[in-house]
Amino acid sequence: MRQRRRSLSLTAQRLAAKELARRVTRLQGLTNVHRIGAYLATDGEIDPLPALIEFMRRNRRCLLPVIVPGRRPRIRFASFNLHSRLIANRFKIDEPDVPRQNWFDARELDIILVPLVAFDAQGNRLGRGGAFYDASLASMRHRLHLKRPRLIGLAHECQRVERLETDSWDIPLEGILTDRRFLRAKG
Repeated sequence: MRQRRRSLSLTAQRLAAKELARRVTRLQGLTNVHRIGAYLATDGEIDPLPALIEFMRRNRRCLLPVIVPGRRPRIRFASFNLHSRLIANRFKIDEPDVPRQNWFDARELDIILVPLVAFDAQGNRLGRGGAFYDASLASMRHRLHLKRPRLIGLAHECQRVERLETDSWDIPLEGILTDRRFLRAKG
């Protein structure tokens, strides 16, 4: 799957990012969203940056994941804008250079646009295997009435598979947004 998304041409990637931005900013239920978590695309991931720029233009706070130091895989979120100073983490992924006391827990965000390697119609996602998102969102596993954060996976249409195996710690998504459509999770 990673090779499949990497094989998309630069032109196809740009068009996908532009179409994704159009779709994500029109996604139902984003009217009262103030804190939006996302990521900076690497390794052929669909690029949410054009959408983040539009959200910033609408005075929404955009945040990116930062890896919490320690043994356990954890992320928190730090504010990001086009003037943010970025530093590469241990995986060579840029993250905002923001003091820890200014980081946010996932549950403080309204929506998180989650990267993925593959997805299925049930809302299951295959990540890169580090379990950073699943570990950081573990408190959501047993939520019944918790409305935030909403979890929307972002992907190229070619990343869809028929069915993914899941583990007990996997956190399902509300839906997946591609450059072509929004798929509400059936799970």
